[in-house]
Amino acid sequence: MKNKTGAKDNSKSNSKANPKANPKANGSVVYKLAGRSLEAALRLEEELKRELQTVPVMQSGNLKDIGDSWDAMYKGLLARLEKEAPEVLELTGLKSSSVQVFQGPQTLPRAYAESPQIFSSPERAPEYFMYAPVDYKGEHFVPEDGVKLSAKEERTTDNRLFAGGWLGNAPIVTVKKRGVETPADYKPPSKSALRKAFSYMPNDRVCFLAAGRSLEIVEDLKARKEDWQEKLGAACRAIEAEVLKTKPWILAELPPGEDVRVSATYSYMGGGGGKAELLLSVRREGKDDIWNAGKTVTPPPSPAFDTGERGGGDCTVLPRRDTEEGRALAALIDAIPETPGLRDYPELYADFSIEKDEIGQMLGVNGTVPQSVDVAGRTVLLYNAAPESGKNGFCPPGATPFPAEAYEWLRSDEGDRNMGITPPPMPKSLAALLDGKTPSKKQQKENFRP
Repeated sequence: MKNKTGAKDNSKSNSKANPKANPKANGSVVYKLAGRSLEAALRLEEELKRELQTVPVMQSGNLKDIGDSWDAMYKGLLARLEKEAPEVLELTGLKSSSVQVFQGPQTLPRAYAESPQIFSSPERAPEYFMYAPVDYKGEHFVPEDGVKLSAKEERTTDNRLFAGGWLGNAPIVTVKKRGVETPADYKPPSKSALRKAFSYMPNDRVCFLAAGRSLEIVEDLKARKEDWQEKLGAACRAIEAEVLKTKPWILAELPPGEDVRVSATYSYMGGGGGKAELLLSVRREGKDDIWNAGKTVTPPPSPAFDTGERGGGDCTVLPRRDTEEGRALAALIDAIPETPGLRDYPELYADFSIEKDEIGQMLGVNGTVPQSVDVAGRTVLLYNAAPESGKNGFCPPGATPFPAEAYEWLRSDEGDRNMGITPPPMPKSLAALLDGKTPSKKQQKENFRP
């Protein structure tokens, strides 16, 4: 049997690389390497060590810069092996990427080319495993002589390699996935199938590009938030300064050489409304005793404030009004306005019906007050509405309707770029919409209607 790369499937499990044998499209299939594929993995590991002897990579500093330096090294390694040992790339699957396509409710399909990854186990005499990505058709690369693991064996291997996420195991060579054109024969799931798969998203988004009066409101909110944050910052700095005055007394109760970290923060309602709660945290640094690092320390009484109990080791700060220091702190706290939010602007209120669930109620999900999000240089107002509710024709003042699919695409593009991933090509319908043009009827039918 041939897999999609043309190589024979010599896996001992005799599994066929097709949708019926591998139903988890967009997932991965795990093989224990043996024979020729194992020899190739060992050679790849040795070639990586050789490359690192001559090509410097960053080990500390800015995370993006570190990632970029490693990506450049991997790219150079693959280019060298393409000339010197192409069979190593063939046998390790690094020349056989699989196209995976992802789609959710109110999104356009996004396709990515993913390459197999090979990991070694942490023992002194390690074993080698390949995670082969399954493409949108259910096909995947099959390593020569590899042994396909059962579902139970996969779970055991996952825990062995990654310890539930606690073990920072990395593949021998990382080939970063890249966005590609959605295949012409991709068949999107039905709306009902998507709803079932994404049952944790009970409501649709209704999106608008802010402009005119609605954009003025967003800008006004930004200015109010800046003022609010400045006043909160002034109060937090004053609280920290008062605690630091008592630092000698705090350290006197701790082992010699110990230090503490003093931090004043605040808690507030994300949607706005109510006063922010000021919080104080005093914790041990644990310089010579890592077991006590982060443990809470109770500060001495302060003439400026009293403290109240709160979970997580923090305490609430209550300014005193019977002392000079307390009145000075109280003035700073009293100057902090109520938490600003779009709920302060009734002009933006909609009346969309929503699907209610316990999580949504806890998070304050409603069909009335929007969120404001900046994406790709645009300000988008996001409302919640029950699926297939017909909406109600509402539009914020001065705004224009914007397809949720377009918003989700732009947001995903930003996420890809932040991860150093090349996004998939933009659909023509979206490109036309962002250029101020009306997508063709064919484009609208294929994707969305603006």
